[in-house]
Amino acid sequence: MFCLQAFEAASRLGNFSRAAAELHLTPGAVSRQVRQLEDWCGQTLFERHGSGLRLTAEGRALQSRLDGPLAALHEAVYPQPAEQRPTLQVATLGSLARAWLVPRLAGYIARAPQTRLVVHTDYALVRPPPRVAVVALRHSAPGDGGEVLFSDRLIALATPALQRRLGADPARWPATQWLTHQGDDAPLWLAAAGLAVKPEGPSFNDAGVALDAAEAGLGVTVARLSLALPLLRAGRLVQAHALLTPSPRANLCVVRNDSAALPVVQGFMAWLREHAAGTQAEIDAFV
Repeated sequence: MFCLQAFEAASRLGNFSRAAAELHLTPGAVSRQVRQLEDWCGQTLFERHGSGLRLTAEGRALQSRLDGPLAALHEAVYPQPAEQRPTLQVATLGSLARAWLVPRLAGYIARAPQTRLVVHTDYALVRPPPRVAVVALRHSAPGDGGEVLFSDRLIALATPALQRRLGADPARWPATQWLTHQGDDAPLWLAAAGLAVKPEGPSFNDAGVALDAAEAGLGVTVARLSLALPLLRAGRLVQAHALLTPSPRANLCVVRNDSAALPVVQGFMAWLREHAAGTQAEIDAFV
């Protein structure tokens, strides 16, 4: 089944890298799946030239034969509910879901009450078959693909009590008071501040948990402003230092080409863009 998905994506997109991005795999994994299919059917399905692909006559014939069976397999694995209620899957990170998506979902549910929403927030990547309504919300470099929803900034945060105790000079903050999310946000902020500190406090693989730790008074953390805004508004965290630095990564939305035209996807994307524009305005106006 999966080698057929890899072939279908590569033949439609004409490139292993684009197929890999759509299927959440590496280009090498897609290439191996296609090679396995070629070995199994005893035919060369692609002519490979540089990074591009061109279907052979045998590949074009297989592509035409697969259209119907893949659609039928999709219907068998994901049958339409009896009440014809459309399902939309949203794949994202827990931090983005908690701080940004969930607080806004009531508006989308009111707008599309017949849509069944399934939100995936674990680190296991969703690999849907063709024509499944899936929207992925990512935090990545703009060049990685997808539509940019809003850019972001990096901010140092602490509880009001800790900020008062540490003072205004981050060069005097103990290294053990720095909490980090496993990524390069803290090093980027520290470099922009001209600090050579190597954080020695607890480290977390989830940005939302790092914010929870800061809210618990465990130390100072560097976070994306989009995730921190609810805590700043509520006064549970404050800006520990005046420096705001642009993040090299943005908040992106990725939709498979073969599901972009589905009404449930188009409706969600329209709603998503409205709220993303509001968030971008908040980030740009933050002082």
